[in-house]
Amino acid sequence: MRRALRVALLMLLPAAAQAAAPSEPLAAQVNAQIVQRQVNEGVAAMAGASGVGMMPSDLPAACEPGMRSAVAGMSGALVRFMQGAFNDPAYQRTFEQQLAQAYSPAQLQAFLDRAAAGDLSSLSTEVMSAPGLQATQDAHLARLTEQADQAMEADPSLQKALVDVRAAQDRCDEMRMEADES
Repeated sequence: MRRALRVALLMLLPAAAQAAAPSEPLAAQVNAQIVQRQVNEGVAAMAGASGVGMMPSDLPAACEPGMRSAVAGMSGALVRFMQGAFNDPAYQRTFEQQLAQAYSPAQLQAFLDRAAAGDLSSLSTEVMSAPGLQATQDAHLARLTEQADQAMEADPSLQKALVDVRAAQDRCDEMRMEADES
């Protein structure tokens, strides 16, 4: 009985290893070239839009370059922070394993072939339509949102960017007051 069980296991192990092995590298490529890329582009667009919103409309002309520079620095730091948080290697490995289980190597390769043609938004939506993938990503984003304030306060480049924006705002306020006094 033991010998039969051992023989059966030995026969199954190579088949299981062969089935999983081709999917995992392809899943990592699909994640990097489609899913993560789409998320990272979305983060950059969102941070850029919020940076524009940080610019007061009544800036004195003399302080506009400094304020634009500070806001651009803040947007860049925010993008790096958000992308770094989302692209956590432990989460990405878990997500890639789910991708490898959700799709065959042929399906993963087809996603990669289509990614070269463009339109990542609809392709990413299609990839994420497999059961459980969107829920996994949503849970990861929820955890990041819960921890965002503490993580942002601990990030030195983000804190420096905030200080730079405050300093630029203070300089602009001083210029407004000087203009009002004259």
